[in-house]
Amino acid sequence: MKKWITVLLLIGVVASVSACSLPSTQETKAEVNLEAEPQDRQEKQGQKDEETTEKEQKDGQGMTKVFSDLMALKLPQGLEAQSSGSTNSKLIYTDEANQVKLEMLHDPEQLVTDEGIDMGRLKMRGIFEQQYEGVKLEWLKDETQQVHGKHIAINEVIVPSKAGDTYHLVAWAELAGAFLEITFTCPADVKEQWQASVHEMIDSIQM
Repeated sequence: MKKWITVLLLIGVVASVSACSLPSTQETKAEVNLEAEPQDRQEKQGQKDEETTEKEQKDGQGMTKVFSDLMALKLPQGLEAQSSGSTNSKLIYTDEANQVKLEMLHDPEQLVTDEGIDMGRLKMRGIFEQQYEGVKLEWLKDETQQVHGKHIAINEVIVPSKAGDTYHLVAWAELAGAFLEITFTCPADVKEQWQASVHEMIDSIQM
């Protein structure tokens, strides 16, 4: 009899201990999960913030600084800088097919003033027409405009050719007291794909 009582008591003690310990373990797990959940949320939020920051930084990098940070402008998408032919005073950009070309030349030895840019435009148009003497040029723009307080002369023209007409946009300005020339060329049949972004590039120039 004593033996059975002892066995029953042991069973009761084990059951009590198990009953007490199981909720405790579940509570502990619940506490861990509750503590981990905010941490996971914080980590995810942190990743989200980083992604947002990266996107904001990329969006804010639309301007490209050139010529030792003397000038910044928004380059047309689809053009890549070329090391061949580029120097400290000359930068060349082309598309993958090498049909579209953007050149920027800054000549520190050729001194000009901002006020003299409009007068220089007429001279430059004469040089351009002389270069293509005997060819009927289709002039799209011939004017001097102010961009962020600086005068920029623009000659925009289509040059006919048996090999295929070419779209030219040439801009002149004064940068750090010296001559700046920006030339963009592409086949005339793809002009519509580039013209708006080229105008945007000119309008974005900051010196």
